[in-house]
Amino acid sequence: MHLLLLTWVVMALTAAQPSCDPQTQYERNGHCCDMCSPGNRMMSMSTCSDPQCRECEENEYQDKHTNAVKCERQPYCDQNKNFEVVVHQSKTKRTVCMCKLGFHCSSEECITCVPHTVCEPGYGAQPKGNHTHDTVCKRCADGFFSNESSWDGACEMWTVCKSGYYIEQSGKSIHDNTCVNFRHHIIWICVLVPVLVIICGIASFILCKVKPGCFKRSAKGIYNLGQNEDNLLPVEVITCVPSTPEENDDDPRYQASPDVLFSEGGNLVTEENGKSEITSQEETQSQTLNLSF
Repeated sequence: MHLLLLTWVVMALTAAQPSCDPQTQYERNGHCCDMCSPGNRMMSMSTCSDPQCRECEENEYQDKHTNAVKCERQPYCDQNKNFEVVVHQSKTKRTVCMCKLGFHCSSEECITCVPHTVCEPGYGAQPKGNHTHDTVCKRCADGFFSNESSWDGACEMWTVCKSGYYIEQSGKSIHDNTCVNFRHHIIWICVLVPVLVIICGIASFILCKVKPGCFKRSAKGIYNLGQNEDNLLPVEVITCVPSTPEENDDDPRYQASPDVLFSEGGNLVTEENGKSEITSQEETQSQTLNLSF
């Protein structure tokens, strides 16, 4: 009997409790009252039957229905801690402070941002860093390369030389293949050879103009310096075309000696023990040549 009475009491109390929507209503004095919509706050003079709501102020937000009289403050994203500049445009959502490009959160709370790891040449970012995670550097596989230091650069595949090109330098983990055209060297040869020939010709012409002296012509001959055939030596004969010297009366080489006479034909006349001897110019030159050897 007591159990039945208790059951009736519970049922009566349950029937008396209002059934309010927990998302959009709140209970006051046994009545269901409406809340303010997201982006608004409730005024203090509001009543259950007549709620008074006001929009959140600048840099404030309210992301759900509420009967609170204050909105929430948007977070401050400090640029000195490597966060991006943020303009809080929404009053219904909380702004998330994002790290600058090239930085990531130093902790799960993301109080500050730190730079991503930089991968050296020969390594690629796999994966590259983002707002929450650092860059992971991995060595380039065979056939791939990276020639720069970067936090977001991936390894690139070696270049495949096209038809008519050949690999001058094979690729490595730090540089690409170097492709060169077959006709490249031929073109350079065809251009450089004529240029060099022209330069040599011009240099020779200028040299002959600046130094117009004697021109040396070489010829190899064999002269016997003795009776032994083993003494045969090659001799270089130099023929010079000297310029005509000017006569100088003061030069003692051109003054006539009283003991030297010349015939009418221009031959040398010498006197020995009271008799004169005429020596031709050819004999004089031959004697001079023999004496020189």
